[in-house]
Amino acid sequence: MIRSILLKSAWCALLVPLLSCNLLKVTDDEGSTTGRGAKRFDPYQGLNSGAVRLSLQYINGCAFLPNGQMVAGNGTPNLLPDGTPGPAYPGVCITPLGQDPLTLSPPTGTLQILADTQYFLNQFSVSETVVNQHTNPTDLSGALTWIKTQTAFAGLDWGNVSQGQDEWSFYSLAGAVEECWTREVHFGNANWQKVTDDTITVEVLDEAGTPRASQTYLRSELLASSPYAGHSRFAWRSENLKPPRFPGDKDPGTVTGIAGGMAQPATYRTVARVDMVGSTNPFKVLRVPRLSGPGALRATWSQLPNRPFFFPVTYVLPDDRPSTCTDDAGQPVQCSPGLDSRLTFAPPAEGSFYKPGEPVSIYVDLRDSAGNHLHSPDLLPSAREIISNQSNGIMTFVPNVIGTVMENDSISNVAIAGPIQNFKVLGDPSDKPQFAARPFPFAFIDDATLTGLTPGLADFKWPTRQTFTLPADAQPGTYVALVKFNRASMGERVAKLSPFFFQVGQDEATSYPGNVGNCQICHRGVNSLDNLRHGLSVDHIESCKVCHHYDTDTVGRTQEMVHRIHMNSSRYPADRADCTVCHLTRKSTERPSLALCGSCHPSQHGDEYFQTAFKQRGAVNKFGNCAQTCHGGDQLPSSHILPAK
Repeated sequence: MIRSILLKSAWCALLVPLLSCNLLKVTDDEGSTTGRGAKRFDPYQGLNSGAVRLSLQYINGCAFLPNGQMVAGNGTPNLLPDGTPGPAYPGVCITPLGQDPLTLSPPTGTLQILADTQYFLNQFSVSETVVNQHTNPTDLSGALTWIKTQTAFAGLDWGNVSQGQDEWSFYSLAGAVEECWTREVHFGNANWQKVTDDTITVEVLDEAGTPRASQTYLRSELLASSPYAGHSRFAWRSENLKPPRFPGDKDPGTVTGIAGGMAQPATYRTVARVDMVGSTNPFKVLRVPRLSGPGALRATWSQLPNRPFFFPVTYVLPDDRPSTCTDDAGQPVQCSPGLDSRLTFAPPAEGSFYKPGEPVSIYVDLRDSAGNHLHSPDLLPSAREIISNQSNGIMTFVPNVIGTVMENDSISNVAIAGPIQNFKVLGDPSDKPQFAARPFPFAFIDDATLTGLTPGLADFKWPTRQTFTLPADAQPGTYVALVKFNRASMGERVAKLSPFFFQVGQDEATSYPGNVGNCQICHRGVNSLDNLRHGLSVDHIESCKVCHHYDTDTVGRTQEMVHRIHMNSSRYPADRADCTVCHLTRKSTERPSLALCGSCHPSQHGDEYFQTAFKQRGAVNKFGNCAQTCHGGDQLPSSHILPAK
């Protein structure tokens, strides 16, 4: 069974230490508290507000659902836009829910689309991947040739394509895998990637394959596509590696694994993926006519006019939706699109705030955009219910989906931490955070489930009520509970991370440190962070470090991810040397390290500190504070514009 180390360690995010707490519910829109954000924009989430996000995902020739199910054909003919027959929809697809995700088997999933409803294209994703086909780490020409000539992207203009970043990432999961590295080499600069006016046309086809409605979107209207945010990538990967022994070492050997742990074989993965996410024009809607039963959606990319992508669907009339949700009275009702992640807390035992060492009970409450309950009052759906479409769209973490598609944003979690005035970046992940934190991960599909090593795990239903105890030394101030869930239903995929606040040790509220901000310069209106990735508004960006501060690169570190995403984005409008755009205080810029500076300057110092760059822990490691030696005080890089002292 081939297992990517990404699969094994991605659920490290579920196991790392975070703190949990309980609270008085406080809703908070961008711009309403700290002044860092513009009023958030909610792009028509729900039937009563105009349009629904449409997510179209395709891998190795088949449409698939975010829960890992591959979509089965339904008899609708795959006709090309000129009416001539296209390739027959596959009768077998890869199997992300199996032990070996690339094994072919008949697909069983159904992509349902609401008829008589308006949608807007929010994600268009096409991926192809092979494993252990290109195994020479010193010659990647075969991998690039496969991408250019044998994938769905063969018809693109690959002129001027070149090898780009050659990057190493570290993965660990105590007790499950031997610590190891992944080498990933990117390909880019192709002529097609420089085109800015290409389009994606989405057509609604009836059971006969006849177009009944269509809408055309500019590719530039979809905001996110960076590999550093988990989206488009054309790359070759070698996984489960030992660290390189010397500069230029491309084949350091494979780790052996640990006794009783997960298998860690040599794995070579070639990935070709276009993933465009985040509509900046949700007003451009596609109205699905009043159809019922089998049909299809056809997406034609103008750069591949003779290679449209075919998505078998089942149209469901709004009145025919099953009543699988419940209202506040517990009565069955039809579910609506959207996701509203809520959290409520039992009141403090005494007074208006919780005390250090006090037990706290929390209640997770997930609803659709109409306020209907998506689950029973006492239990969340099991992993088996989720992967078999019996969860009202609530999603879970499926490692094989992450490893095959390279899509990371499916972990369901409640992370509670505080006090928020101590939310400061850890320069070295080995240091003890100044804040306390704890997670409550919910249903996930891990290796134990897939292999049957833990009987009943797939059928376990996670309680909506959890109790934890505040640390005896919990510092006073305002704490936050971050509630993150994902939902995929009726063609919509949405993530929502909602913050809730409560007091510990005092009534007086405290606030974030205020070291970074200004995200609203770009991320406002339709570009709001509330509508991207986790769905967290810019007012709470300083809470990202609650989950993103570990030495494993699986979940990443906030400071490095933010730099890497923006410095590699063609859409970032500011001077890349102007640190004052995001850094509000001088102190927030005065903690350089090989890891942090390398997120923007991959060739810094050449090979001078090569060995240090591959050390995650110890007295000397890549997170070490360079300000203590060469880059402190007035020795900070003169080419950078820093906040005033």
